[in-house]
Amino acid sequence: MRLTFAVLLLFASTALGQTVTFSGSVIVDNDIVVSMANCADRRSVSWSRTGTLACSPLVFWLSDGNCSGEPGEGDKELLEIAEGNTATTSGTLELRMSDALAAGGLTCETQTADKTYRLCATVEKQDSLGACDSTTSSVGSPSVNFILDPTSPQAPALPGVTGLDSALSVSVTVPSDTTSMLVEVVELVPGDGDGGTATAGEVVRSKTQTSDNTVFRMDELVNDKEYGVRAFAFDKAGNQSKASPLATGSPIPSDGFFAAYHAAGGAETGGCG
Repeated sequence: MRLTFAVLLLFASTALGQTVTFSGSVIVDNDIVVSMANCADRRSVSWSRTGTLACSPLVFWLSDGNCSGEPGEGDKELLEIAEGNTATTSGTLELRMSDALAAGGLTCETQTADKTYRLCATVEKQDSLGACDSTTSSVGSPSVNFILDPTSPQAPALPGVTGLDSALSVSVTVPSDTTSMLVEVVELVPGDGDGGTATAGEVVRSKTQTSDNTVFRMDELVNDKEYGVRAFAFDKAGNQSKASPLATGSPIPSDGFFAAYHAAGGAETGGCG
């Protein structure tokens, strides 16, 4: 009786132990997001497994639906570990969005909206009595989405610019679907004629911050010199927006207010006098 119970426990642990874990720096909040620019670039995902493959191969694949069943039309098979294999318990998967799209007859260039695939690991499990399931089960964790985001955020609105001593304080408005912002301080190129509009020239200073930090301090600038300031938005995939309208501003010396006050005839009077 004790032997039978021990055997049942062994089978049960085998069934319960059939799991696959995904990991990698490219996985952020369970998503791997790529832009149109890196649609064909490789994304590496590590995997490790526990348990035995007593009933079927372990199959890794990308599904444009869900991870139930087996890979079908439009799905991209990545790797198969043979039934009974005990040596291969970890490895690396190479994901390319262009390959996933090609499996369904699609291309990167034709995509105008987000496209999402699921990263799947499926196998036929063995129950506590040693019997094999008739269908495959999804055993991958966490649930990872592989997403193409082909569209850029909207261009930011005109930045707000305040002069500081040898610096500018720049306030930006963050468009939706934005994870980071870039602010550039640029030289101003005069427009044609007396009334021509100045345009952006060489970049003097630049800084990138996450979208929850909307005020930028741009240092090491020349006081009393007028600069151009523009902002760009970036989404999770790395898509860059068009530039915001060009704002202008000038750093002001810390004594700038009093200098202007004195120049206008103001005077300092101490105490009660």
